[in-house]
Amino acid sequence: MYLLFRAVGLLVLAVGVVFAVGDIARSLADETTRLISVDQALASMGLILANAAPDSRTVAVIGSWSMSITCGGIGFVLLLLGHRGRRREPAIRRNP
Repeated sequence: MYLLFRAVGLLVLAVGVVFAVGDIARSLADETTRLISVDQALASMGLILANAAPDSRTVAVIGSWSMSITCGGIGFVLLLLGHRGRRREPAIRRNP
């Protein structure tokens, strides 16, 4: 399960980096800060988020977020979920 969280987290983080590079390039070319939204990014991939739940306020709010920041946050959360905790050694070892 840990491996699955790590793999999906790295994939989502990579998508976020791709969109971040695109945002940076677009911002430098236009000399203004422009971030692509989740709706615009999914529409460019052929997916329309509003069709999934047409009357949902949550979908409308999430659709206006920045794709690179959203993917980065989700990717880091999945990587943290895939991190195995350090095993603790017993405080006192007894020799038999």
